[in-house]
Amino acid sequence: MNKSDAVYNQKQLIADLISCECFGIDENADISQYDKSIKEINSMINYYIATGNEQEVAEWRKMLQQEKVEKRRVKKMIDNKNRMEIAYT
Repeated sequence: MNKSDAVYNQKQLIADLISCECFGIDENADISQYDKSIKEINSMINYYIATGNEQEVAEWRKMLQQEKVEKRRVKKMIDNKNRMEIAYT
């Protein structure tokens, strides 16, 4: 487990403790939504790099890492669902 995954797990635990459903993976999520979100975050990072706002760049990079972790977990969740489906042979 890398640092991004560990931070994500900590945030998920805190959200679960306070019963906040606003954090985490949507079960009906699609990979293309995550790709679009990652592209938007990258454009914001590039904008703030161009304006020279290092504090905003750092915050957007944290958001980018969180989005990438969620995308990996959604991929894994989708793969597990596909493996568990009944195979008619």
